[in-house]
Amino acid sequence: MKFVNSHYDKIAIVLVLLTFGIVGIISFLEPSDSEKKNKPSVAHSFSIDSVGGEDVLVLLKETQLVPGDSIEIHNIGSGEIEKFSVKKVIFSKKSRVTIQMKSQEIYKGRLLNPSSTILTAGWDKSRNPIALDTEKGVKNISFKDIKFIRGEQKLVLDKEIDTIDERDSKISVYQTKSQFLNDSNRTEKSRWTSSATEGNSSIYDLFTPPIIYLVNGELTTTLPEAPTEEAKEEEFGLTVVSFEKNHYRLKLASWIGKTPYFEDFQTKVSANSDKYVKNRLELNIPYKENENYRPGMPSLIKTSPDDEEKLVQVEYFTVQQVKDPKTGGAKMVGRALVRDFKKGGKPFEINSLMEKVDTGDYKINLKFDIAGEVPSSIELDANEIEKVFNFGNRSYKLLRIDKENKNIEIEKRISGTDKITVKTLNF
Repeated sequence: MKFVNSHYDKIAIVLVLLTFGIVGIISFLEPSDSEKKNKPSVAHSFSIDSVGGEDVLVLLKETQLVPGDSIEIHNIGSGEIEKFSVKKVIFSKKSRVTIQMKSQEIYKGRLLNPSSTILTAGWDKSRNPIALDTEKGVKNISFKDIKFIRGEQKLVLDKEIDTIDERDSKISVYQTKSQFLNDSNRTEKSRWTSSATEGNSSIYDLFTPPIIYLVNGELTTTLPEAPTEEAKEEEFGLTVVSFEKNHYRLKLASWIGKTPYFEDFQTKVSANSDKYVKNRLELNIPYKENENYRPGMPSLIKTSPDDEEKLVQVEYFTVQQVKDPKTGGAKMVGRALVRDFKKGGKPFEINSLMEKVDTGDYKINLKFDIAGEVPSSIELDANEIEKVFNFGNRSYKLLRIDKENKNIEIEKRISGTDKITVKTLNF
């Protein structure tokens, strides 16, 4: 105690110096705030999910990869780099995309296809078009005309990715220069990684020179936007090829006693014959198509009144003597009153003087032809008002038939849009 009391001042000074020394050493060893800020961090540019039972790499920024392009995943902790090839590219249903055409046209809008749009090897040979809802209306785009599609992509890769830790990895993508949008002015790396410091807002890494363009005699780091043509409204797609009378299928050919015989113009006796099958039709008995027809059999067979497939019934038949307009002499003429269950309406007369029976029906042949689609055709009957028929994602409905002026009114709808177009087509 005497020693402590006699040297108290010196001991106190030593303790103070020792304390300051320890604090100084700790402060020296601890990183400064500036160093903390400059400490690199991993930029999360992707995540891993599952689509349809397959693991997918979900890119968190818009890209325009296609099957066959490559990506590298860098593990920050271990320094390992693993390379992958893109097998499939998935665009979610109703996602927004930018499509650049081989003609350099650019379309922006929302996908209208009923399910996710999936690109696989040979995607540019697909025959199904992409329906895109743009500001100028719906555009149906053929894959063969597309250069690339840019948007939020989900990738199926050629190797397993379930062991990748997206929190400790960063990604680099590799694609041909021709696939970049015209207004792209950044390296691929700058799209995927943060700069060295959080406070640095530059898009360039250290030692990465900016890309300089000469536009109209002036230097600039950005390219002007490519001119885009206004989207043209799709043509209606239908034309009338023919508009002609549809004569009745049966002709009164002969009779035995009170039973008439009718030729059926829809059924020939055999494939190599020019003659038509004759059917014996008894009075007040319904007949339907003979689905098991073979040469030597009738094309119409008896059925019951409650059969939904019944076609025709003779309700009255008589034979009368009339003056022959050609010779002036007397001639026996058979007259039948026929009801057609498919046509509906009142019974009508068929007599043996008629070479062809005109019932007021018409058949209309339409041709479907739109650029990028396979041409097709369809035949309509005059009694098929309100009939709906489809070509691809286009739906047409027959609204009205004007037999006198030989024109029809058609309604057109495109799936995924609310637009309705009504047009009168003339023959």
